[in-house]
Amino acid sequence: MKPIRLELKEFGPYKNEIIEWDKIINEPIFLITGKTGSGKSTLFDAITYALYNKTTGGKDIASLRRKTALDKDKTQVNFDFELSEKKYRIERTLAYLKAGNKNLTSGKVALMQYNGEKLEVIATKEQEVKEKVEELIGLDDKQFCQIIILPQGKFKEFLLSKSSEKKETLRSLFNTYFYQKFVEQLQEQAKKLDSSHKQKEKELITRFEQFNIEEELTKFEYLKDENFEEILGIINSQEETIKNEKKELLKLERSFSKEKENFIELSKLNDKFIQLENNKLELEQLSEKEDYYNKLKLEVEKLKELQKGKDKIIEYASLLTKKMQLKKLEEALLNEEDKYKLDLDTNKKLALELNAQKTGIEELRKETIDYKFFYNNFDEIASAKTNIEIYSKKLKELILKKETFSELESNIKDEKEDHLELNEEKNILESGIGKLKLEILKKEQEVEKFEEYNNRLSELNEKKSKLDSDKKQLGELELEKKKLEQEVTLLNKNKEQEVLNDFLLKLHEGDDCPLCKQKIEHLPEIPNLVVIDDNIENSLQKVNKDIIQLETLIEKNEEDIEQLSKILKNQEEIINFKSKKELSQLEDELKDENTKLTDISKAIKTSEDKIKGLAQEIEELSELFENEDGIKQKHLEAKNKIEQFEKNVKVELDEFAGYYEKIQSQVEKFDNTYNLLQNNSNELLVRKTKLETEQKNNKTNLLEVSKRIENIVDSFTNSKLNKYYVSLEMAEEDILELNNLEDYEFQINKFEDAKKIIVNSIEKLEEELKELNQPDLEEEQQKLQDIESQVNDFIEKVAILNTRLENNKKLYKKIHSEYIELLESSKEIREIIEFSDVVSGKTENRKSLETYVQGYYLDLILVAGTKRLLQMTNDRYRFIRRDEKSKGGGLQGLEIEIHDIYLNSTRIISSLSGGELFLASLALALGLAEVIQNESGGISLETIFIDEGFGSLDAETLDIALTTLIDLQSYGRNIGIISHVSELKERIRPKVEVYSKDNYAKIKMTGI
Repeated sequence: MKPIRLELKEFGPYKNEIIEWDKIINEPIFLITGKTGSGKSTLFDAITYALYNKTTGGKDIASLRRKTALDKDKTQVNFDFELSEKKYRIERTLAYLKAGNKNLTSGKVALMQYNGEKLEVIATKEQEVKEKVEELIGLDDKQFCQIIILPQGKFKEFLLSKSSEKKETLRSLFNTYFYQKFVEQLQEQAKKLDSSHKQKEKELITRFEQFNIEEELTKFEYLKDENFEEILGIINSQEETIKNEKKELLKLERSFSKEKENFIELSKLNDKFIQLENNKLELEQLSEKEDYYNKLKLEVEKLKELQKGKDKIIEYASLLTKKMQLKKLEEALLNEEDKYKLDLDTNKKLALELNAQKTGIEELRKETIDYKFFYNNFDEIASAKTNIEIYSKKLKELILKKETFSELESNIKDEKEDHLELNEEKNILESGIGKLKLEILKKEQEVEKFEEYNNRLSELNEKKSKLDSDKKQLGELELEKKKLEQEVTLLNKNKEQEVLNDFLLKLHEGDDCPLCKQKIEHLPEIPNLVVIDDNIENSLQKVNKDIIQLETLIEKNEEDIEQLSKILKNQEEIINFKSKKELSQLEDELKDENTKLTDISKAIKTSEDKIKGLAQEIEELSELFENEDGIKQKHLEAKNKIEQFEKNVKVELDEFAGYYEKIQSQVEKFDNTYNLLQNNSNELLVRKTKLETEQKNNKTNLLEVSKRIENIVDSFTNSKLNKYYVSLEMAEEDILELNNLEDYEFQINKFEDAKKIIVNSIEKLEEELKELNQPDLEEEQQKLQDIESQVNDFIEKVAILNTRLENNKKLYKKIHSEYIELLESSKEIREIIEFSDVVSGKTENRKSLETYVQGYYLDLILVAGTKRLLQMTNDRYRFIRRDEKSKGGGLQGLEIEIHDIYLNSTRIISSLSGGELFLASLALALGLAEVIQNESGGISLETIFIDEGFGSLDAETLDIALTTLIDLQSYGRNIGIISHVSELKERIRPKVEVYSKDNYAKIKMTGI
């Protein structure tokens, strides 16, 4: 990266300055000079702030704004730079607090690229700009700050520092803490895997107790193949035992099968004896039912005769029913004849009444014809009478309203003017309410900040209270620690005394002393031991642990309190402590204004309604004036209709409709009654003819049915059925019994067949069992059960042995499978543990992964630094890294030494002279810059600045340093030296001079 132009406005000590770097940047070496505190370092704060929104020294960004800057003047940095032959600009404006305001102004940032003379925007959001800058330059803000300005003094400290200090520096530069975290996680993982492996082995050993065996297993602490071989031998032995038991079971099963066959044969013989006894008993039972079945046979004969005459009996019953129906019909026809005669007399009387009314009805009919036109148009005529009154009234109103029309027009004009004034007042109120709302919104933000301040204040008080409590508890723990340490000291003395007491107890007076070999004349008295709890050391460890935890908490709490105090102090300057009260006042004011707005809105609505009403009245009056002639015409037409009605109709208009409907109803009633008379006369004639026909047919049918009944009764008297039944009616009652005929015949046949089968069975069994005795089955059954019991016991025994064997086999297979998996995993776990030991520095070389990586980076720095150092020292000195641990106990692999090529000897850094040490630290700084750039993707910073350190050099060393820096241009790099040393001003011609004028820092370039 090459800086081109830097513009500063109200930034630090600068009011409005422009540094045109492109005029000096191509010089191999140039000087940035000025008095101490003049603003030299601020230039690099500006570059870092523009690119990363950070400063080189970690200063508060808000402090970059000039204290004397006016509210209207923005603090701004514009920075143009070149990267890979492309030009970019970044513009950044600082957020600041205006006088009397509580809120910061908004800061702005924009990253742009030059396209010819035009600028194209790349990003305007903070995060996007940050990501894009890091992508372009290849460095984050920390790396950029480390290499844009090389602090030569810090590298001198680095060279002289201890290994542990170098470790922290390298960790910061190359973020190697990641490797340490990896090692810690790996150690934890290795520990867990080892613990899990041991736990699984213990579980497998415990599961050996689950084997169902009678033998005692050999005791073991660790699993081996021999343990599984022992179990496998026992399982094979169990299999052999099961085979022998199965052979014995087979013999018993054969004996049981033979005995069972014999028992089955005896059971069959015994069943025949039992069957014979049962048959004889059944035959006796059948003999007892003989009388019943004889009676049933007689019933069957009767029913068979009934079956033959069934059709005649059914016909007889049907004819009797039909005869009864014909008798009932005869009576009904006589009743109908009486009713016909009565209806005929009523019809004759109605005819006489209608003839008497006929003349009067004809007169009414003529009147309805004459009045029909007026009745059909009655609504129009009645409306005409009403309209006469309405039109007369309207004509009178027209005369009066012509006088009020001018007054209405004047009223509506005044009302419109009032309405306009109300609207203007409403607009003023709405504008004021809008402003009030904005003020309330701002005030709410102030209240939020005030509440946030109170919350942090409460948090601070809580933390202070907690800090006091923790300190008090720490004091108590430290007192307890002292007490425990005293007890631990007593415990150690006890242990020493206990050893001595044991030794004295084994000695006796007169014995030879095992130490000096002389005779013991007198033994000292054995002192009593002080009773001390053996767990006192654990208690001390716990207290120490608690003290460390508490001290850590206290330190963290103190840091939090300090940070909170700073935040609160900064907030106190911008907090409005009256914001809540002011917000309440503004809200009350808004409420009053809203009430006024509501009242005015109602007044406007009332005015609008009034204007609308007046306008409608004017419009109605206008229409009325336009329709005056029409009203007069309609009034005349209505009057003519009434006069025509009164001339032709004798009835008053109010009574006309009721009168017309009454006479019309009388006419219609007469016509309907006359039509009814005609219909009744025709119907009576038809009824007479039908009645005479039905009476004649019924008489004929009744004679025919009676004759057929007499014939059936004569036939019954001469039949066999007369033997069983006294009458046809009794025979009919038994017809339903015919449904049981087949069942009765079936019962008789079944009885006779059963009796025949039992008799034959008895004869056959008596012949078969004639010379045989009935066996005793109880004795045979007991023998069979005894053998069966033995077989079942053997089966149960073999089943138990089989179950035990299968369970043992399954358990063996599972445990052995898990054992094989455990063996396979143990190899991998051992490799992880060994790897963990290697990377954590537990092997012989005692070098951790982080130290190794730091050594790698340190080698890169020393190689790059050696190139510069050889050049500066005429190929005499080079950096080397000591791989062995130093005597002072430093970390292995991070010790730096200087090798003197002329003397072929190695020197420690602290033995270098002041000038040599400066050259070494400068070479190391340049080497670091090169390594960081290479490790960041090879991004090149064409310009590097070196800060101070040149004032203590003699002339020769200063020449060497400057020559080396000038030679860096051959690597495409320019060097800017930041210094106030006067010797450098004489030696370096191109200069950027920072000076003070009118309390502002100013810039001028010379020697270009």
